[in-house]
Amino acid sequence: MIEQNISTTTSGELITTHLIGKIKIEDVNEWFNGFEQACQQFISEGRKYKLLVDRKGYIPDHFSVQKAWKDKFFDESILNHSKAIAFLLEEGEIMDYLQQSNTRDSVKFFDDYEQALVWISHF
Repeated sequence: MIEQNISTTTSGELITTHLIGKIKIEDVNEWFNGFEQACQQFISEGRKYKLLVDRKGYIPDHFSVQKAWKDKFFDESILNHSKAIAFLLEEGEIMDYLQQSNTRDSVKFFDDYEQALVWISHF
């Protein structure tokens, strides 16, 4: 059983956010409050940040949960202020597809936390 982890931390210019476990709409809203707060701190100071988005072990309760997450995460002001984004996901077809369809150098997909951290730290 994957333990639920809905948290966001900041270290230097890196914002690390976790959305893991069996996730409901309420969890997405709770996660977004902390995530948006961390991003807004940088945005209000006119600084850019790097994002490490950990969704390895993310199990949406319903398809509407994934839509709610996308609608919140893919916000213009949040994305426009990011230097780079590393996504940590389960291995499989979705990750393969995202890796192949991604055209941005500043976005990468990983299934290994250490690799994601090294890449984003050196970006």
